[in-house]
Amino acid sequence: MKKKSVVVLSMILGLSLVTGCGAKEETTTEAEVTTEVVTEAEVEEEEVTEATEVDASSSDAEWAYGEYTYTGDDMIESAITFFICDELAKGYDAADVGLPVVLEVSRDESDPDDIKVWGEFEYFTYNLVGDTLETQAGGSYPGCMHIKTTDAGIGYVVDHFDPVADGSDFDASAKEIFGDKYDAFMEIYSNDDLKNEKRKDFIEEYVFSHSVPATKYQDYGWDPVELNVSAGDPADDDVVYMGGLYASDEVCDTNIALFKSAGHPVAVITEGDNIYYGEFEEEESTLKDGSYVTMITVEGKTYGYRFDQDDNGEFGSTGVIVDQDGNEHFAKWLDESVAMEMKAETE
Repeated sequence: MKKKSVVVLSMILGLSLVTGCGAKEETTTEAEVTTEVVTEAEVEEEEVTEATEVDASSSDAEWAYGEYTYTGDDMIESAITFFICDELAKGYDAADVGLPVVLEVSRDESDPDDIKVWGEFEYFTYNLVGDTLETQAGGSYPGCMHIKTTDAGIGYVVDHFDPVADGSDFDASAKEIFGDKYDAFMEIYSNDDLKNEKRKDFIEEYVFSHSVPATKYQDYGWDPVELNVSAGDPADDDVVYMGGLYASDEVCDTNIALFKSAGHPVAVITEGDNIYYGEFEEEESTLKDGSYVTMITVEGKTYGYRFDQDDNGEFGSTGVIVDQDGNEHFAKWLDESVAMEMKAETE
């Protein structure tokens, strides 16, 4: 595993990470940091630090602003980001924030049981100091992700990962894994501007969706990078419907509507005569069939949801709702007019 030790303080928060996003890693002294920081010009000659991997299930700490959750509509990339945070992040000490970065080189979806995504995959941890996310550690993991559909045929999961070897074996290993895509990979791998821009995109998305009071991020020894989390956001008095589901069976009477209000994600959940409203915490969970759902907690009540995909990989008109007892229910798309009526009941 290749790791760039970006900054190591004399004391590191003694927290452990839950759900696969943290474990012990070997640290260096402050004197070593100044020589080990990788400059933007350095690409292949990176300092390698071996990490001690620890089972994160033995850890009970929480992220300060919540776990990273993919918010896009590419469910294959969603599976990749989940794998990065759940598996590749096991060699890192806990921090306020832990975020993946995905730079895709190529994708082959011809075999649904072995979808291949070649790319440069990265992971970084940050602590919030004032309004700056200060980088604590980061790692680069180029290689090929092998992805399959879940047993239920809904959603995707990473089956295994072929990483490029470290050190003197790097080039030969990369050529073997990437094959005729090797040149395209090296163009991305050696393009620091592209990698930094993609990393910034992931940070900005997380800062916005999790309401993190950060305006910039900073690597040790480098100038801070300003974050733009307001461009394109709705006005403060706007309420934007993002999507929703209603349970369509005789057992469950639950509606889930998701909004952005004043730029913040909020949810309205109704179950019978009960209504729950407010900003929510969320985390990924796995159902018995291996498929993923997003669990959200509003006013202390936890529900789950997942939108199904059509043949083009776009969100379809059906999905799943998980009630407070953990039972799954077939669900359909919630019409915006109904969602807005639910929202009006909270005012």
